[in-house]
Parts: sequence; structure tokens; C-alpha cells
Amino acid sequence: MTELAYPSGLPSGQGFVRLRELRDCLQPREVLRWRDLAVDGLAFHSAEVRPGNLFFAIRGSRNDGSAYAQQAVARGAVAVVAEEALAVPVPVLVVDSARTALADAARYYYRDPSRALSVVGITGTNGKTTTAHLIRACLQADRRQVGLLGTIAYEFGGRRIPAANTTPDPVRIHGYLREMVDRFASACVMEVSSHSLDQDRVRGVRFATAVFTNLTQDHLDYHTSMAAYRRAKARLFSGLQAGATAVLNRDDPASMAMADELGPGVGVLWYGFSPDADIRAENVQPGPDGTRFTMVLPHGRVEMFLRLVGLHNVQNALAAAAAAVSLGTSELTVASALEDARAVPGRLEVVEAPIGRGGRVRTFVDYAHTPDALDQVCGTLARLSEGRLLVVFGCGGDRDRGKRAPMAAAVARHAHAAWLTSDNPRSEDPEAILDEMEPGFRGSACAPHRIVDRAEAIRAAIAAAQPGDTVLIAGKGHETYQIFKDSVVPFDDRHEATRALAAREAGWLHR
Repeated sequence: MTELAYPSGLPSGQGFVRLRELRDCLQPREVLRWRDLAVDGLAFHSAEVRPGNLFFAIRGSRNDGSAYAQQAVARGAVAVVAEEALAVPVPVLVVDSARTALADAARYYYRDPSRALSVVGITGTNGKTTTAHLIRACLQADRRQVGLLGTIAYEFGGRRIPAANTTPDPVRIHGYLREMVDRFASACVMEVSSHSLDQDRVRGVRFATAVFTNLTQDHLDYHTSMAAYRRAKARLFSGLQAGATAVLNRDDPASMAMADELGPGVGVLWYGFSPDADIRAENVQPGPDGTRFTMVLPHGRVEMFLRLVGLHNVQNALAAAAAAVSLGTSELTVASALEDARAVPGRLEVVEAPIGRGGRVRTFVDYAHTPDALDQVCGTLARLSEGRLLVVFGCGGDRDRGKRAPMAAAVARHAHAAWLTSDNPRSEDPEAILDEMEPGFRGSACAPHRIVDRAEAIRAAIAAAQPGDTVLIAGKGHETYQIFKDSVVPFDDRHEATRALAAREAGWLHR
């Protein structure tokens, strides 16, 4: 078994719980073939069941866990939680929602670990990962042990587990939090996706602080409308308890929908560029290697140099400052930590290249994969570039098709030339995805080129660059793979860009 399949296991001293304890916790509407047993772990994928586990038959959009209950029992499950009576030779607890039951059981099984931690949840379309890393840096500068659950990895107690989802499932969430507590962590920073909120993955997690970054078009293949997408995000804030703090973006109108969800006793800290924000930026001076600004805090102001490029990263830093201050970190500690912070992998990450006969070509890799994120990143680099902006990007397959042309239009507003290529096409035809992107270039001066092979597109863009130009490779960021219909292959934009820049310098690339 891989560490990812059983990432947390049984923390030291966890032991067993009795099935009657979980029955009393879940309050099933019906119990079949009852007998009290020892439960050693929770599972909801039949392939991950180990002897002694309690199996949860969850209904998903594609598969119904009830169909795998027999397989789970054959692998050693001692009981099943389901939404209907099942013909299996073990106790069955029939509940209204197996999904919420899983979250409730995980919280009980791992002894409600979020009550022993200051958990910070971050939601929003863009900026979650950078904001999470900046918050962690601020709290670590305050000499705290801090865990991180996010898009790139789950990190705690000296362990680093590559992330399968931005927000893991409830068993992993509560299991990781318990392990953090047992390893003497005092805080956890968690990216909270709209999918996880809609699917009750963070149910039972007590958040000390919840951060909202922004709301722009994304994931409409799942949520179907912006209103539904906004409601999913707002669930993080409606669940805050008295004494918690909501950190909201004063510059984003959707923040009011989050504020409307707050219950009594929940505090609010506003951040942004607005003069009405509690924590704000003034006198902002963007540069190619970072941004200078004055950060205004509740008890003073400080001159800052943030080593992250772009105004969107200033907003991320302000959100991080507000979250850290809400947890009692001093303003001077926050300012010092933000000045020391470096770029997060795959977020406007510079690909270094020698400056030789080929001339300097600044090359960036970024995770931007929504119209708004591309608009911000491309706009930032276009303003800072000494020459032209050249962009390589694609759109993911089996995902929100409605954002493909708007993503292309966002690039066309700022770039001099663009290379349309594959992202993670999944089950879709890559050429068909490019067909849906191309209309975004109509009426623009930006010249689009179609090259399905992503490595070839990166080489073509870097070959076309002239000294002083900037190349942006957008969409995959930190990812080290490409997903096709029947395979997942190793692929890293940063490695491909490094190779292309070296070949350009050696004279092996030609326009």
C-alpha cells in the first residue's frame, strides 16, 4: 500500500473504537444484523479497505459505493454505513447521507482534533495556494508548529505527501489534524475548495479563521452557475462559530455574500486596496522582481518589499497578514515574514536561464487556469516586460468548457503572440479543445499559434522570443504530469522551459 492510500494510519495511542460508539454518533435510522465490534479505521473506497475497517457506501456522480459493499466486506470490513439496506453478512447502519456520516465518524474516530488546533481555511477562485503558504510563513515566524493542507502537498510533522486534491477527504483531514496535534502542532492552514464544501469534506472542522480571496468563473461544469458556485464558497463562512474571524476581500463584491452568512460573535477583518479595508496596501510600486508598498495595519504602517510579482500577490499578502493578525501574531512579525517570503512553486515562478549570446528572456511558469487569473498574470507581465509578452497555455479537458474562449480573450488582451496547446486533455480531443479556445482571439492583434504537443509549444515560444521579451507558460504550474484519456505521463513546464532555454542559448532552437 502506498503512503497516499493510507496517509495517516492510526496515530500513536489511537487504538480501536467500538461500533456502538459510532452508531450512537451517527444515529442511523435503521440498523441491520447488529452486533458490537471493534472498528479499526474508516474507508470509503473498497480498494483501500483493511481488516477491521468500517466501510461507507457513498453515492458519487459516477459510482455508487453500495455496489462495492460486498467487495469491501471481502477485504475485511466489519460493518457498512449506507443509505439503503444492503445484503451483506455484516452489520449495516442505514443513514440519510453516507457522505455526512463519513465526516461525522471521522471527527469522532480521531477525537475531534480541530478543537486542539487553530485551523485557518482559505477559499476563493484564485490565490488560495500562495495565501496559504504566506499564512504559514507568518505563523512559523511566530515560532509555531504549523501544518499545511493544500493544492501542492500536505505537509506536517516532517512529512510531505503530494496532494491528490486541493482539500482531501474527511478521513484524511481529521486523521492529518490528529497527527498534527499528536506531533505538537498548534495551527493548520488549509485550502478549502468549493467541491470540498459542497461534498461536506470539511464538515466537523472547527475553523478559527476563514479567508476569502475572490470569486471568478471556474468549475461551472460542476456547480452549473456562478450563484451555486458562490453559495458553495459561502458555506465555509456560515459554519464559523462565535469567536472565529472571517478575513474578507474588500475589493471583491462577492465578499458581501460571505459576510451575510456570518453568525453572531464572528469577527471580520477586511483587507485589500480599498481605503475602507482594515489591512490595506498604499503607494504600490510594482517591479519585475517584486512590489514595494506601504502596508497599513490596525496599529500602524510599514514600508514593504514583497518578493512576489504582481498586484494579485499584494492582495494575497494582505489576506495572509489579516489571517495571522487574527490569530494573535504581532504586526511586526507579520511584516518581517512577508518580506522574507519567496514564490510558491508554480506561481509566477521564474525559470532561470544563462544570459549569453541569446540575450535575456524572462520566463515564468504559473498555475493560472481561469479567465481572471490569466488576465491578472498576463496584465502584470505585459506591464513589466521590457519587450513583448509571449504566452503558452491550454484548457483542461472534461472541465468547464464555458471558460475556454474567455481564457483565450484574457491572453489576447495582453500578449503579442500566444501558443495554444494541451493542458490536461483527459478524455477530450485536444484539437477540439483548441477549437473552443480560438474564438477568444477574434478581433485582437494577438497572433495565435496551434501546437498540441505542449513541449513543442514551449520550445516554439522560447525560440520566437527576442532579447527583452517575457514568456509565460500558464495553466499547470507546479504539476509534474499530463493527464490523457488512457494515461498519465510525466511532464513539468519548468523542466521543459529550462531545456528549451538551454537549447536556445546553445543555438539549437530556430524560429
